Parts: sequence; C-alpha cells; structure tokens
Amino acid sequence: MPCLSRLRAPVLPRGGSFRVHGLCAHADAAVFADGSLLSCGYDHIELSTLQGRVDVDVTVEEWDRTPPPSGAAEWEETAAALVYLRGYVAIGGDARARSAGLLRLAGGVGRYRAEVRARMRHEVARCCDRLLHRDAAGAEFRRAAEGLRGREAFLILLWPAGEVASGPA
Repeated sequence: MPCLSRLRAPVLPRGGSFRVHGLCAHADAAVFADGSLLSCGYDHIELSTLQGRVDVDVTVEEWDRTPPPSGAAEWEETAAALVYLRGYVAIGGDARARSAGLLRLAGGVGRYRAEVRARMRHEVARCCDRLLHRDAAGAEFRRAAEGLRGREAFLILLWPAGEVASGPA
C-alpha cells in the first residue's frame, strides 16, 4: 500500500488557521468549536493552529487506500473528515491567500477521506502568547518566533472515500 504522492510546505496561518482545499473551493468561513483541530466544508478542510504568527509545517500525503497507523506518541491530536477534491489539493493560509503548495492527485476528482494528525499546537500557542505579552513587535519576539518556526506540524493523509477501512487480518 504505497503513498502515491506527497507535498510538504511551510504555511503561515492567517487568523489562527490554514486551509487544505481543492481547485475552486468555496470561501466559506470556518467555524471552530473551542480548541478543535478542524472545521470541514464540502470541498475544503480548515485547520486550527491556535496561533497566527509562526509558520507551521504541513505535509499532505495521498494514499491508494487507508494508510497504516502511526505511532501514537508521535502525534498529539487526530481528527477525520470527508472532502470533495477536483484532482488537485492546495494548502494555504486561508480561503483567499496564495497557495503554499499544490499537489496533483493520482486518484483524480472525487470524495476523499482525510485523517489529520497534529503535534505541538498547544505548546507553540502558549509560547507565542508568552512572547506577545513581553515583546509583541520587537526583536526579541522575532528571534524567538524564528526558533518556533516549523515546530508545530500537521500531517494530512488522503485516500479515496470508496475504500472501506479494514481491520487486522
């Protein structure tokens, strides 16, 4: 069960979130439950970073079927969604921002299951809050933010929705 394609890019979240979407996705505003990881529309997934000042590391992988489980210790949070993609998937800061990356899907147009894994969301947000209270626009914040860049990470696994998850044999 191979990973068909992969895209990795740094993303600067806008307003504390970023978007994974297909071509011509709707620009619906995301509504997050308190502290939730994702908000999903028909053709996009909005992911919450809890901060909007430091780049996050985002990896999107396309699989031909349900991907293997990962080590639970590696990822602190997980969530799932169902999304319609038009042969491509893009990642960007928000619905109107320029895309940080574009991946052509081998599976083409259709519904995809998405599993989102995240780490360091809460820790990076706490560090940003502490820094903002001390030095919101100064050199200290810029230096510290550089050290936080990429520590918060997201892995988005996509596979065709027609696939039924199978248990161990």
